[in-house]
Amino acid sequence: MKKVIAFFTILFFCSFNKSSETVFTSLDGKIKIKATKDWNAAGNMKGVEIYISKILKENSPQASLVVSKDINLPEGTDLSTYSAGKLFLQTSVLNTSPSFTGIKKIHDNKFIYYEYEYDNKNLVKMKTLVYHTLILLTGYQMVITAPKEGFDELKPIFNKIGNSLIISP
Repeated sequence: MKKVIAFFTILFFCSFNKSSETVFTSLDGKIKIKATKDWNAAGNMKGVEIYISKILKENSPQASLVVSKDINLPEGTDLSTYSAGKLFLQTSVLNTSPSFTGIKKIHDNKFIYYEYEYDNKNLVKMKTLVYHTLILLTGYQMVITAPKEGFDELKPIFNKIGNSLIISP
């Protein structure tokens, strides 16, 4: 009986622990993403729905996650065309190309995703995961960027955050 009382006492006190996760929401409330509380939100950037960042290491660029959207795409735009156009704009400027590509579902939305790395003005090498989806005539892009050093070790965390993305039309 003492063990049962001890168990419920521990359960009672643990149930009041604050969650280490927080939900970041776009201004219109239609886009949400879940990350740990050590990520910081920034807002009011044109074309950006959610922007969060985290310092991974002192004297190093921050990791960042940006969700943006393109509204009123032309009728007939498909996910492949939208994704290819967005990817070209990013990789041509950075003079790089994806190291892999894939397709995945996040909360019933089909995404095309890529990973690539680039050299940030010869100061630090960065790696990026880019996700694209299309819902009706609106395209969405999620970009997760961090320094190349340590990126692969943190990739499961980045994927967990990315997989929490909810887009409500």
